[in-house]
Amino acid sequence: MKNNLICLIRFVLGASFLLSSIAYSSELGDHFREYQRAVKAKNPEQIAAAAKSVFSVVENYPIDNKNFAAATLNYGNALIAINKAEEAELYLQKSLESHRKIYGDNGIELIDPFLALAKVRAKEVKQSRKKRYRMYIEDALSIAKNSKGDKSLLFATVNLEAGKIALDFARERRARTYLKEAYTAFSGPYKTQAYGRFYSSFYLGKYYLAREQYEKAEPLLMEALDVVNVENGKDGQLELTTRAFLVETYEEMGLQEKSIEQCRAIGKATPFDMDHEPVPLFNRTLEYPKAALATGREGYAVARFTISDAGFAENVEILEANGSSSFGDAAKQYLEQARYAPRFVDGSPVDTPDREIRFNFHLAK
Repeated sequence: MKNNLICLIRFVLGASFLLSSIAYSSELGDHFREYQRAVKAKNPEQIAAAAKSVFSVVENYPIDNKNFAAATLNYGNALIAINKAEEAELYLQKSLESHRKIYGDNGIELIDPFLALAKVRAKEVKQSRKKRYRMYIEDALSIAKNSKGDKSLLFATVNLEAGKIALDFARERRARTYLKEAYTAFSGPYKTQAYGRFYSSFYLGKYYLAREQYEKAEPLLMEALDVVNVENGKDGQLELTTRAFLVETYEEMGLQEKSIEQCRAIGKATPFDMDHEPVPLFNRTLEYPKAALATGREGYAVARFTISDAGFAENVEILEANGSSSFGDAAKQYLEQARYAPRFVDGSPVDTPDREIRFNFHLAK
């Protein structure tokens, strides 16, 4: 499915990660190959550094040069990934201007910079700037609709990307509108598009989960799980992420047996790390004790426990509570509600005793 994803994005949204169709100098080629290696390694800091190197070669090119358009877009996207939104916006605006010079005001190639700019503005705190992200999305949707129609694969894909931005970056209800449009398309006329089928159901399920509408979230996440298992094989990261969301969904629905089933599926597919603190698949908020909060006390608690074969924290023992005994009580309450991926030995889940974890209690300054 990963290959399907890349092909779909290249076909539909242009070549934001490609300079290969453009003639380039040996120097630019060397920098671009380094950028490609960084993208393959999936290290955001390395990607940003490599994208900056590519841009340094083309920054004095004419604004209507395709290498300039692609390099500024790549660098802007890389800056978003390392949370440098203000700097990213400067490069993305340059990229948008460059794309307009090359492709005109209505070229489908403009969709990429519009969506990238939408990501930047969606994370804004100030509403006067944040609302601009919707305008960028509407610009992208308008181009998709006018060029290919509102029943096209392009329009469905842009709605999906818009929904992901609205949910992950803006965290607002508008995500549902975009995601439902995408889901209708990818569960209907474009159901053979594995990327769209998975992400439209996954993200719509994720939306309902965030809104605590668990009965709506569960079938969508199960649908996403079915797609990823068929297309990507077992035990891939997409499958494990979907199962982790299902753990939360079933816990909130009170369906403990189904939650255990997902915990065990993740445990079976994931090597158990005996050398680090265990990370829960599901947990409720660690509560700061009211008495300690009222008196401004800070500290920590260290707990030892067993991860059962079903993923529960059992035999919880507070080894140390510094600052207040209530910190130990809060840690114990947290663990009793957490769910973990159990360890597997010879294909079967087993109890894993003597797991330790430290909980820090610090007041915001």
